[in-house]
Amino acid sequence: MFGGRCRRALARVARRTFFGKPGVTKMQASPSLQHPVAPRRQQRRNALHMPFAKSCRVGWRAGYLAAPLALIFTVSANAQLAAPDFPIEAGLRRTIAIEGSGDQRFGLAERMAHYKVPGVSFAVIEGCRIVDARGFGRHAVGGEAVTPETLFQAGSMSKSVTAIAALRLVDQGKLALDTDADTLLKDWSFPETPLLTTERVTLRRLLGHTAGTNIEGMLGYMPGAALPSMTQILNGQAPANTPGIIVQKVPGSAWDYSGGGYIVIQKLMEDSASEPFPDLIDRLVLDPMGMTSSNFRHPVRGDGARRAEGTAADGSALPGNWRLYPEMAAAGLWTTPSDVARFAIRTAHAVRGEDHSILSNEATAQLMTRGLGNWGLGVDLGPPDSPRQFSHTGKNIGFTSMFIMYPDSCQGAVVMTNGYDGGWLINEVIRSIADAYHWPARKPAPVQAAVPLTDAIAQRFVGAYRLRDFPSERFVISRTPGGSLYWARAGFVGRDLFPQSDGKLFSPDSVMTLEARDREVVRAQTLKLSFGGGINIAERID
Repeated sequence: MFGGRCRRALARVARRTFFGKPGVTKMQASPSLQHPVAPRRQQRRNALHMPFAKSCRVGWRAGYLAAPLALIFTVSANAQLAAPDFPIEAGLRRTIAIEGSGDQRFGLAERMAHYKVPGVSFAVIEGCRIVDARGFGRHAVGGEAVTPETLFQAGSMSKSVTAIAALRLVDQGKLALDTDADTLLKDWSFPETPLLTTERVTLRRLLGHTAGTNIEGMLGYMPGAALPSMTQILNGQAPANTPGIIVQKVPGSAWDYSGGGYIVIQKLMEDSASEPFPDLIDRLVLDPMGMTSSNFRHPVRGDGARRAEGTAADGSALPGNWRLYPEMAAAGLWTTPSDVARFAIRTAHAVRGEDHSILSNEATAQLMTRGLGNWGLGVDLGPPDSPRQFSHTGKNIGFTSMFIMYPDSCQGAVVMTNGYDGGWLINEVIRSIADAYHWPARKPAPVQAAVPLTDAIAQRFVGAYRLRDFPSERFVISRTPGGSLYWARAGFVGRDLFPQSDGKLFSPDSVMTLEARDREVVRAQTLKLSFGGGINIAERID
């Protein structure tokens, strides 16, 4: 589940990109080249990280999908459509607007093709009810049409569902937020370390990513592979493919996204209730919230034909179709946007003080108490000066997703994709929904002037580069058949580039810029690569 960096990113997308800037999960690459949905700490060090944000145009790249997306979307039978200012699927906009180029809204089909995302499904919440639930594209490359009932992997959105279940156990007196976790665990404890001399790991700190635990995200297991037991995962023993869980910072001292902490939460919940995690989640959250299509079971129980299949980094079909995550609390949920919307709506009613059948007043207050990193318990609360909100992003290998909810206005949305690079598209869909339904805190895109692309500018930048600090990380700037410039990391979906000046390029898909450090030469030898959270130097290698 490419754990932590993912969700923050997307959520940050919703909060900061369609409102200004971006923010999904950890990649196997070095920290210099990561995926769009990464959280703030990753963005600061992630050299090629880019944020997730005309008329409606339809048409797929040749050979990618057989039918135009606009012709294969389906609508749930019971969705009551509200009256947005414009069709969601016709109002997507990029992170950066180009000065003098008009409204610059794009059709969903065009942007799906641009990011090589075969399928998208979303649910729109207005007035605390689902007013629009639709699927677009294909559930697999060349597969059947996506419908509102198509199941997607939720990635780290699983953590929010887990958090509600854990808080219900707190309400029932089976868990405690501030008790030393080691005293609650039955047959496992944290390895001894001086970091635990004065502070201890607690459920509150695990839920809010301040426990100091390791492992940002999970790698998943191929279908058919041997799955590790909980004890093997906790201890990092084969066949587990992640290190054992340890404390690497003083608990309570810093916010540090940790999917590993949620593995411990899964163990705490099972130990406290003497019940398997999937059964526990069914009883505490999925059943009472009416999430009838959702499932944490491995292997997934039934509904095989309804499951979307993931894509690889280059947009091709993912070998094995998906990965399995025995780290269920962190990344194991299969669900639909409508089910996640039901979850968000019921949680919003609790936050608004209207319904405490799921969470007590006290548990709800704890959920929404702002901690380090602007996180509550299992949810991202957004900037402190923004309207009250809770959100989470998710990224498993081959899948990207996000939900965001504004409880005071009862507005929100859930977007799920079977695209490895789906975070970029999700940002644009969220912006369209926010604009069409007049969400609070939405902002116009930053505007950047572009100069005409000349042969001299193209010659200066076109070529292959590697990062000075991370030599194994490489990218190419090329000229497309249409004459424009395109940036791509090897094996990954790329980004459009426009000239800001004769020595600087920018991507309207993100906040990334590339600046020649030696403008006096015909072909730049070094570039300054800037992105949302930092700077790196790239050196020409061709």
